[in-house]
Parts: sequence; structure tokens; C-alpha cells
Amino acid sequence: MPVKKSAAPAKKAAPAKATKKSVAPAKKSAAPAKKAAARKRLASPADALPASSLPPAVLAAPAKAPRPPRDMGPETPGTALARAVAQAADMKKGEDIVILDVRGLSMVTDFLVIASGTSMPHLRAIRNEIAERIKEERGERAHSAQGMAESQWMLLDYGDVVAHVFLGEKRALYALEDLWSDAPRLEWEPI
Repeated sequence: MPVKKSAAPAKKAAPAKATKKSVAPAKKSAAPAKKAAARKRLASPADALPASSLPPAVLAAPAKAPRPPRDMGPETPGTALARAVAQAADMKKGEDIVILDVRGLSMVTDFLVIASGTSMPHLRAIRNEIAERIKEERGERAHSAQGMAESQWMLLDYGDVVAHVFLGEKRALYALEDLWSDAPRLEWEPI
């Protein structure tokens, strides 16, 4: 009979395992709470990101009109170069030529000259005319030239002046005048 008594404690060990199972679900209940908190944080990505990292479609567009041209005072090398670039673009029938004064707004350059062309050969002709005329008249070469006519956006960087030559649709897409809406326009006379 003593053998039967030893069998009884073996049966008591089984309920101990059952208590461990009851502890395990308590651990699982904490995991859904963490997942719910994570989902709540991800539910509104616009709130989680700083405003500067949001895509332009999420940011509200400024409703400012461009500033009127301001008196630049005496002619500076940058203003003279910007006007010369605009006139060179005009020589090849560049359209809607604008000079933006971004001094104090941009750390990269002082003036942006923006012109449009009607076709890829026209873009090349405008870019080449700017490069040749500035080299002949002012003895300056562009520090860099970026883009190809096939990209529909070409750029010549003269340091103080950056010339952008766009195909009309690409210019509307990138809307540099809207991006630099705080920049006043520099007046120039077409030839």
C-alpha cells in the first residue's frame, strides 16, 4: 500500500503545470497593448513627422503675391551678370524670362534667371547662347552645367547667378517662382 501513496503526489504535480499556463496568457495580454500603442503612433504620420519632411502636397501653399521689383542701387557684378544671362536667353527667343533676387534668402546664389523653351533643340540653343555670350562678353565660364535637353531642365551655375532653362511643362511642374515667392524680381531690358 505504500506504493499507492507515492502515486498520489505525482498527480499533484500536474495541477502545478496548469498554473503555469494561466500565467502565460497574462504575458500575451501585454503584447496587444503595446501593439495598439504602436498602431496609435503610426495612425497619424503627419503628426509624427516634422513639417519640413512632409511632401509638398501635404503642406499648404503660401498665398503670397511676388514682391514688386525693388531698387537695387548701384549696379553690382551679380546684377550685371544676371541681366547679361537674361539678355542672352532673349537672343535665342527664350520665353517668360524672369530674374529673381534671392540675396538673403539663399545661401547658394544671389540671382536665379529662369527661362522657358519650346522644344529640346530650343533648350540647347538657349543654354549654348548663354554660355557663349557670357564667355565672349564677360570672360566667365559656368562653374558647372547640369541637365540635358532630354530632362527638359538645364542649368548653368555662374556662382552669383544660376540660370535655369526649362521646357514649359517642366517649369510649371517645379514652379521655382512659387518656391521663391519671397524673392523680388530684378528688372531687365530685352534687346
